[in-house]
Amino acid sequence: MNLKFSKALIAGTIIAMLLPAFTMASEEGKAEQLCKAKIQDTYGVSNFRHVYSEREGNHKFMVHGKVKVVDNKYDFNCKVKHGNVKSYAYKGPHNRHKDDDDDNNVGAALAVGAGLAILAAIAMSQADDADDHDKGSSLSVNKSVLEDECHETLQYRIRDEHDYTARVNLKEARIEGHDLVGDAKVKYEREHPQHATYTCHFDSQGRVKDSSYHLY
Repeated sequence: MNLKFSKALIAGTIIAMLLPAFTMASEEGKAEQLCKAKIQDTYGVSNFRHVYSEREGNHKFMVHGKVKVVDNKYDFNCKVKHGNVKSYAYKGPHNRHKDDDDDNNVGAALAVGAGLAILAAIAMSQADDADDHDKGSSLSVNKSVLEDECHETLQYRIRDEHDYTARVNLKEARIEGHDLVGDAKVKYEREHPQHATYTCHFDSQGRVKDSSYHLY
């Protein structure tokens, strides 16, 4: 009886120890599947290679990988948070705009898309400004949430605009009205680390409306 109880106890202990690892692996696998599905659905590509994920917080992952097209491989990434794709990017040829396959038309399509995004952002900003005026100047979320949202925005921007391997670490942050401002350190795989100053501007619900940074 005691022997059976001891074996059951040992088995239960082993399962309890392994369960977090299984859960983490399951979350990472789900994040990778969500990212691949988003890239495939958006760009019509499916030959994924070297896909991996980085845990960046509680239920938050950055997924990286490559898409093989003919004899070349092109980078893609996604930011996945709580089982949802928050943002994504793919830097290669695709079949999304089948009538715009030549280089000139692709550039024009991208320019039109950027213009539409800017118009949508302006409209949203104006709506949020009206909300802020009606609801007062105080932010309705705590500082840790603002830091998390600002960190995600900055890291995605710097990876997209400067270096794909950038990892941002907020070193100091302070709230000034609807702005979160401070200093950060940015590390890369192939370059020396840099320091940065940043500003994230929020609406009264804690949504990032705009951001800026300066690397030095």
